[in-house]
Amino acid sequence: MRKSALFLIFGCCHSLVACGGGSSGPPANPAPALTAISPTTATRGSAAFTLTANGSNFVSGSAIEWNGSALSTTLVSPTQLTAQISADLISVAGTENITVFNPSPGGGTSASLPFNIPCVLAQDGQASVQTQARLGAYYFDGWAGPLNSYHLNLIVNSAYQNREPLSGWRDDNSCAVEQQLAWAHSFGLNFFVFDWYFNTAVNDAQGNEDLNSALKITHTLTDRHGMQYAILYVDQSPFTISNSNDWNSAVNEWVGYMTDPAYLQVNGKPLLMVIDLYAMREAFGSSSAVNAAFSQLRSAAKAKGLPDVYIVGGLYFVGGSPVPAGTPSVDGIFPDLSMAVADGYDAISMYDYASGLQNLGTISGLQPFSTLADTGNWLWTQASSKSPLPFIPVAMDGWDPRPQPPPSPATTFWVSPSPQDVASLITNATTWAESNPAVRPEPLPAPPIVLIQAWNELLQGSILVPTVGAGTSFGDALAASLAAPSTEVRTILTLNDSGPADPNRTASGKLTDAVGAPLGGVPISVAYTPANGSPSTYQLAGVAPAGAVQATLGFRINTDYPAAWPAYWFAGPVASNISVYQFSYVQSGSTNNLVPNSNFSSGGQGWTQQGQSQIVVSDRGSGQMVQVVTTAAQSAMLDSLPFPVTGGASFDVEISARVPPASVGSGYFFLAFKDANGNFLPIPGPNSSDLKAETIPFIATAPVVGIATTDAGGNFTLSLSALGSQKVILEGTYAGDAQHWPAHAQVSP
Repeated sequence: MRKSALFLIFGCCHSLVACGGGSSGPPANPAPALTAISPTTATRGSAAFTLTANGSNFVSGSAIEWNGSALSTTLVSPTQLTAQISADLISVAGTENITVFNPSPGGGTSASLPFNIPCVLAQDGQASVQTQARLGAYYFDGWAGPLNSYHLNLIVNSAYQNREPLSGWRDDNSCAVEQQLAWAHSFGLNFFVFDWYFNTAVNDAQGNEDLNSALKITHTLTDRHGMQYAILYVDQSPFTISNSNDWNSAVNEWVGYMTDPAYLQVNGKPLLMVIDLYAMREAFGSSSAVNAAFSQLRSAAKAKGLPDVYIVGGLYFVGGSPVPAGTPSVDGIFPDLSMAVADGYDAISMYDYASGLQNLGTISGLQPFSTLADTGNWLWTQASSKSPLPFIPVAMDGWDPRPQPPPSPATTFWVSPSPQDVASLITNATTWAESNPAVRPEPLPAPPIVLIQAWNELLQGSILVPTVGAGTSFGDALAASLAAPSTEVRTILTLNDSGPADPNRTASGKLTDAVGAPLGGVPISVAYTPANGSPSTYQLAGVAPAGAVQATLGFRINTDYPAAWPAYWFAGPVASNISVYQFSYVQSGSTNNLVPNSNFSSGGQGWTQQGQSQIVVSDRGSGQMVQVVTTAAQSAMLDSLPFPVTGGASFDVEISARVPPASVGSGYFFLAFKDANGNFLPIPGPNSSDLKAETIPFIATAPVVGIATTDAGGNFTLSLSALGSQKVILEGTYAGDAQHWPAHAQVSP
């Protein structure tokens, strides 16, 4: 009976299983409970770390969740889990939800705990209220894409990993941009100039790299942390605008930014910069087309209640500067920028100048920082006397194209700047701007505008943004320099002309410092430019190319030099009325003028004339001269017959001519060299490696009419009886001293 009973019981159980009547199965998992996490916060943009979750009811298969997404999790014990948090997860500031999930059966999700990624912002310091300069930096907006996007792929996980900004590689979120704005202002910067690109999708095949991301984010921020901003139109392939539809689109977008109260204004007008004025004319085809495009922009701004737009053309610099000792010299002249007048720009500046030296191939390898500093100082010095428009200096804070492979390794050079190097060069740029008030965009007593190239050109080594490798050292050095009190104070000069109708014609004015205190007993130089110009001497010194056997001198007005540049790069079109009295070319060690019939005493012998060029009786009392009178639609050319020169020999060129102010921008004098086969020899020049001529732009010079001394009240008067009833542009200049910056004033008839 017992056996039978056991059998029946066992059989019954077996039968139940076979019949599918149910099973107890595996036990249900408990619901997890999360009580603490460690750490609870992380710095945005910092490195990966391990997150520990403490609680109860953790089982095999439990997972830590980050905003509902399960992470790869390690079960340490029923009361502890760990998971690796990647750097990508903490690249954006905010509060994240941490939960624990247990799988079924049973299981479920715990209550959440917050993980905070704060946006830590630099606080304003002493430099934040500096008034030495309106200081801006170009901002390369190419860091919004994923780490495998074009720009980031060249530097992330490379030997240049320490260039990662402390705000993280990607500035595609509000916190990253805010951090940089706050840092910049704490260092003493006032504004960013964002590189702006048209049709940015062409840059990235993945279509996810927005080259205007940081600009867009800045525009949407309610707090820019004391910073203003402006736009630099990068008119370079493949982002060039060349048709009206695209230009309309760009104008509408730009004006939308310009109405923002945080948008930078110069002389009360929103600022637009163009990276390459030569490329602008190339894209639009003519000066009149560029002018029309700018007029459209200005009209659109006025329709939105803005007074106008202040447009700055970028000089794309190639050559013509000092180079380090022991390297071949670079012959050159500050480029002719007369076309900027004709095209309708308000001022001139540039982006960088190191790329020009790079393209020349005259230096390679590690160079002292003075390579950049000397070039910058040379450019500013040339601009002070040769720029036909106001000029904004640019100080480069580095150059290193190695992360981005250069076109030719043989032409690669780089510098290793120190924080003090950079701060000193920016100080030099400010000093130049203060010392040359005649070419400042804004009148005194406003601080001068100075630009830095760049804030975050990580691939070029032009870096001011705090980085993993350098920390805030570059910005700190700049801040210390800007916070130091200036030893000079700004001065303000007023000038009046009693006018051509006054029989006792006088110049008068007053000199004070920026707070109105008079400066007595100091000299004021008064110069004048007649409406029809004043006879002046234009000079050029240099070294003839090694293969030169002949040279030619002449001028071009509203036309281009043959076989030199494409026609869209010439100066003009501007109405012109000039007189030329003599050309001179003298080699070192000689006093002989090599130009035949240099003063036109034999008429047109030895000269080729075209267009409105003619030889007439000199307006200086005797002899003959070349006279040109053109409308903007007419042209004129003059060429000397080639004369023999010695290749490699130093030379001095002098041209005696009269150029009225209204003719500035219509043309230039030129010097060209030929080899033994009659071929033009290349000379470094703007935007071209095969420029065939050095140019001297038409600039109206101003002879001094006299020196006046201020009285105790800072007032001065000077007789202008020598000018009679001439209509002139009158200029007053105070040279400054150890305690005062120079001042300049101008009054037109």
